[in-house]
Amino acid sequence: MTPVRKAFGRILASAVLGGALVAATTTTAGAADDILSGVDRTLRQTAARILATATPGEPLEVVTTTRTSAGPRIISSIASTPEQALDLIAAGLSRSSTIGVDMAHPVQIDITNDTYRSQQWALTRFGAESLWRTSSGSGVVVAVIDTGVRAWHPDLRRQVRKGYDFVDPGTSAMDANGHGTHVAGIIAALAGNRQGIAGLARSAQILPVRVLDASGSGDTADVARGIVWAADHGANVINLSLGSSWSDSAGKAAVEYAQSKNILVVAAAGNSGCGLLLGSPTSYPAAYAGVVGVGAIDANGSTASYSSCGSWVDVMAPGSRIISTMVETPDSSLGCQPRYCYLSGTSMATPYAAAAAALEIAHLGRGWRASTVRSLMQSTADDIGSRGYDTRTGNGVINPRRMLAAR
Repeated sequence: MTPVRKAFGRILASAVLGGALVAATTTTAGAADDILSGVDRTLRQTAARILATATPGEPLEVVTTTRTSAGPRIISSIASTPEQALDLIAAGLSRSSTIGVDMAHPVQIDITNDTYRSQQWALTRFGAESLWRTSSGSGVVVAVIDTGVRAWHPDLRRQVRKGYDFVDPGTSAMDANGHGTHVAGIIAALAGNRQGIAGLARSAQILPVRVLDASGSGDTADVARGIVWAADHGANVINLSLGSSWSDSAGKAAVEYAQSKNILVVAAAGNSGCGLLLGSPTSYPAAYAGVVGVGAIDANGSTASYSSCGSWVDVMAPGSRIISTMVETPDSSLGCQPRYCYLSGTSMATPYAAAAAALEIAHLGRGWRASTVRSLMQSTADDIGSRGYDTRTGNGVINPRRMLAAR
C-alpha cells in the first residue's frame, strides 16, 4: 500500500467522525445522511481496490497493520467470501490507529537451482582465514527469516538460538524444507571442526524464524510478523532470502520498526534476470528504503544470469554453486542430497552480505550503527559493470576485507 493510501485511510476515518459532528450541529438530518453516504461509498471503493489485489486461488487473508506503542501490530483475518473481505477491509480502514490494510500475498524462497559442483570459492575470494584474525562475528545475532533452521546439524550445533515458528506456532523453528538451513550455514557454520563447511561469520549466532512451510511457501503477513519478532528478540542483522513482487503496509512497517531498533536488514534482490527492455519485477522487502538489496555473482566474478536488476540492488555477493548445510530430508524442489548441498540464487548471496555485516558489527563493537555498516558495505565494494553505481550490479561486490580495514 502506498503512503498516499495509508494517509487516506486516516483522513477518511477522521472524516467519518468529523462529518457526523458537523451534521449534528450545522446541517439537516438529510444532508447529514448524504455526507455519511458519500464517505461510505468512498470507503467501499477503496476497500474494493485493495480486494482487487488478492492473488487468484489464494485465501482471502486481510491484513490490518495498526500503530501501537510497542511497534506495528499485524492482524490477519481470513474471509470466506469477497463480501466479507470487503467488510474487514473497510473496518480496518476506518480505525484511526490503522497504518494500512492489505491482502496477504504469496512469498517464495528466492532460489535458482544449479547442479554444478565447486568448492567454497566465496570464502577464497574473501580471504576468510585472514579476515577471522580481525573479526569472526562473535557476539552478533543474525536472524534467518526463512523455512526454519535444523539446529542439530553437525555444522550448526551451538550456533543456533531458540527461535519462533509462525507456520506452526508452539513448535520449534525446525526446518522441514532445507532452504533456511542452507542460508544459516553460509552465515555461521562451524569452522575448524574437520567436517562440512565454514560460515563466513563463523562465530555469529543464528536466530531462526520460520515463516515458510515445508514447500518453501508462505505469505507477506507472516514475513512481517517474523521481522517484528526478530527485532524484539535480539537480532542485530535480519537476513531475508525471499521475496515478493508486492509491497504492503505490514512489510514496510515491520522493516521500519527493525531499522528503528538499529538492526540492519538484508534481502535478496530476486532471481528474475534482467531483461533488456523490461528489466526485472520489483522485489520486496529488498526494495524497501534502507534495506540492503543483494544480487549475485558467479565463481568467475560475473553477474549471475538469474540475478535481478533494479534500483533496489545495492551490492552483489557470491550466489552461484554455493555449498552449505542441508537437512536430512530436503524438499524435492531443491534437488539436494542430505546434510550438504550446492544451490544457486540471490538467496545464497544475501547471507554472505549478512555475514559480512556481522563481521563489521563485531569489529566496531559498542556504539556501532546499522546505517554505518550499510554505508561501509556499499562504499568498500568492488565496482563491476558500469563505472560507479548501476542498477545491474549496485555498488559492486562486497569486500569484507576492505570493509574491516576502513575507518
